[in-house]
Amino acid sequence: MSRMFLLILVLSVTFAQAQPQAGGTAQPVAPAAQTRPQPPVQPPAPVAPDAPVVTIRGLCPAGQQQSDSCTVVLTRQQFETMVSSLNISGQNFTPAALRSLATGFVTVLALADAGEKAGVEKDPRFQELMKAARTRALADAYRRYLQEKFSNPSAEEIEAYYKQNLSKFEETKIDRILVPKAHPKRSQENRAEFEKKAREVADGTRERAARGEDVAQLQAEVYKALAIDMQPPPTEVNTGRKGILLPEVEQDIKALKAGEVTKVEVEPSGFNIYKVRSRTVTPLEAAKAQIARDVTQKNIDEALKAATGHVHSDLNDDFFNPRTTGGPPNQRIPTRTITPGSAPAGRTVPSATNPANRPAQTPPK
Repeated sequence: MSRMFLLILVLSVTFAQAQPQAGGTAQPVAPAAQTRPQPPVQPPAPVAPDAPVVTIRGLCPAGQQQSDSCTVVLTRQQFETMVSSLNISGQNFTPAALRSLATGFVTVLALADAGEKAGVEKDPRFQELMKAARTRALADAYRRYLQEKFSNPSAEEIEAYYKQNLSKFEETKIDRILVPKAHPKRSQENRAEFEKKAREVADGTRERAARGEDVAQLQAEVYKALAIDMQPPPTEVNTGRKGILLPEVEQDIKALKAGEVTKVEVEPSGFNIYKVRSRTVTPLEAAKAQIARDVTQKNIDEALKAATGHVHSDLNDDFFNPRTTGGPPNQRIPTRTITPGSAPAGRTVPSATNPANRPAQTPPK
């Protein structure tokens, strides 16, 4: 078994951990943002492709007798080719991260050389490790292949997606008139009476809003009519936040044209009236970048589903789900169906491109 193959296997761990991130785990670059395989980083100063960037002394190339005078040299092109082959997620690396990777390369190469001389390659466990490594490498390489294959959607694909999903690119500006069900400062006093009056105020306010009266002025009058001595809330609704509106309210708003108002919506916050101030659609040209990302991800998801959707597994419960201690003889932990790419709740699937999902590695001594 090739010493370099073992090196690549071990470096796949080092590589994923090499780049420091402000948030912790290194995050892969969105696949759609890549138009072709990218080099890891450009050196701060011009370095020729054939110039040495890593020189290892005291280690002989494969097949050469060991000697203190041996030197292994990697040129910039060789080093970047190695890094690119390991860069399954397509992330970019800082010069400091590349230096850390190069330093780790020396240690790994020395240990691989020692392992080869010790006959580790003949160990059956090593052979099984290589089989598993090959399978994982093929899976990760296939994901990268899909990312590269679908990273440049055609103009026809982008236009078709835009036409089929116009609602995604529609921006709706909404105003809301809030009519509280209870007095903010005296919520427990005469609650039923206050709620009855609030409903009457809401009904009248809704009619005035439908006639085109100013929404902000109506909001101020609502608070005055209900004797709420507080600053009225702003009427503009932040539609960019998901889940801010109830689903039934969103449906009512969706059916309106610009300038129209909803019925009085009964919500926990009060009797509310919504008015569509305007509806605009983002032009195709301005939406192209987002569409390209969406189409790329859609195509990748479909390809992954085609590859894994027909594959299922049956697990032996006697092995994977033994009886719980102290319970009835037939009591078992609830089983979960395992499909490719999924994991039981609360568990993660290890990934060569996600160090957060990989068991801790013991550093070489």
